Amino acid sequence: MENRLSRRLTRLGGDLKRFTRGFGKCGRGNVAVTFAVALIPIMTIAGASVDVSRAYVVKARLTQALDAAGLAVAGTPGASETRLKELAQSFFNANYPAAEIGVPGDLQVTLGQNVVTLAVSASLPTVLLGIVGVDEMTVGSEVEVSRETKGLEVVMVLDNTGSMGSRGKIDALKTASESMIEILFGDQTHPEKLKMGLVPFSAGVNVGTEFAQDYLDMNGLSSIHDENFTPGTNLWDLYAEIRNRSWTGCVQTRPSPLDEEDAEPNSGNPDTLWVHWFAPDEPDRSRYYYYSNNYLSDDAHRNDDEEERQRNTSKYDNAWVSSSSRGPDDGCDMRPITPMTNDRDYLLDEIDAMNASGVTHIPVGLAWGWRVISPGAPYTEGKAYDDPEVNKAIILLTDGENVLGTQNNHNGSYYTAYGYLAEGRLGTTNGWTASNRLDDKTAQICENIKERGIRLYTITFQVSSSSTQTLMRECATSPSLYFDSPSNEELTTVFQAIARDLSNLRLSR
Repeated sequence: MENRLSRRLTRLGGDLKRFTRGFGKCGRGNVAVTFAVALIPIMTIAGASVDVSRAYVVKARLTQALDAAGLAVAGTPGASETRLKELAQSFFNANYPAAEIGVPGDLQVTLGQNVVTLAVSASLPTVLLGIVGVDEMTVGSEVEVSRETKGLEVVMVLDNTGSMGSRGKIDALKTASESMIEILFGDQTHPEKLKMGLVPFSAGVNVGTEFAQDYLDMNGLSSIHDENFTPGTNLWDLYAEIRNRSWTGCVQTRPSPLDEEDAEPNSGNPDTLWVHWFAPDEPDRSRYYYYSNNYLSDDAHRNDDEEERQRNTSKYDNAWVSSSSRGPDDGCDMRPITPMTNDRDYLLDEIDAMNASGVTHIPVGLAWGWRVISPGAPYTEGKAYDDPEVNKAIILLTDGENVLGTQNNHNGSYYTAYGYLAEGRLGTTNGWTASNRLDDKTAQICENIKERGIRLYTITFQVSSSSTQTLMRECATSPSLYFDSPSNEELTTVFQAIARDLSNLRLSR
């Protein structure tokens, strides 16, 4: 089309030059007629510039739509050829709507081993070139999108607190998370270069009962091991004394600053080990206060003050805890961590089994997300940080701000991974200050993660707190990787956008 148009314009330009030379020598009365005839090539040249300009606009828009389609296709590894072509057409149509000038033909998609080639042509009716017989122009564009062959490790740190149980949020989270897996896994069930992990969190995390005992404080030597009990108490032994309850997999945080770090557990330093979650039996009566987790009788110690009654361990001897009571695992309602795996179905099953319960401790979930993706113990599925063939990413979602769940009794709060507020594990016994300390710890863990080259995405899911929004924005690797308060329906779009970004694509042309 362009060569034919160029030849016609060249010929018209020569005709116009010869015509104007003759016009300058003419002195007769046919000037008006001659000038009218001269307008034809002038208008043709002007029309050509208009139509060529429109053609360039069409080409630019075709290329933009092809880029979007190419990114979608290359960002869906493992999908069938039929599915990829349908996806490409869908994205192309969305980015080149019918209202645009030009009528695109069929989209051509060629799938190579590491390159996707997309090409399309569009017909464009001319505006003024019809006077020289050019009624339609054909404009084509082609792009190549290549996909990196690096490995990818992803851990999703997902808020499973009680507030997620309202307004359909936990179901929206499941749908969105599953859509990410669908994109990253495609049609593959066990892709070679992809691993994903899950860290559901609320007031703590559940590492699972299969967690290696070498990483647990089995001998009661950590400095926080007996903080709510008679000195020297071993919580593992205390569980053994109760007839119908056992440890369900939750752990307490390590003493500060180890709670903000990924230091490997070492039996030579007991504070690097994790202490079993054990919510004490709280006093069963009080003249002034209410206690939410009373599951054993205190009658034998009814003359002791409330703190002493709670600390006394003799009441656990051969004890039977009612099935209707919260018991020592109070607050440990979240699903266990899923270490990084390439088993698609297992990940989908674990997401589907998530439930909503408890208060929000963002730094606890985030720290464990880091431990799951790191190459060192207690989880060792991750590749080395300096491995050039692997990209690492953490996705953090929360639907609320850090809270302690304060209580008006001598404990000051519900039992969480930080124990009770009254024990001062956060450096304060004031509830408001403690919540701020949780924010500070979140920010520090975010910095620690980013320093290791891990790509960090953050999502505030229908969060109204401006301070939490700011915290999460600053936590992300860049502001563009922070997503603020999507609706239930929009959350899936957010996860899909992150999934495509994680595909590590680059345009080769």
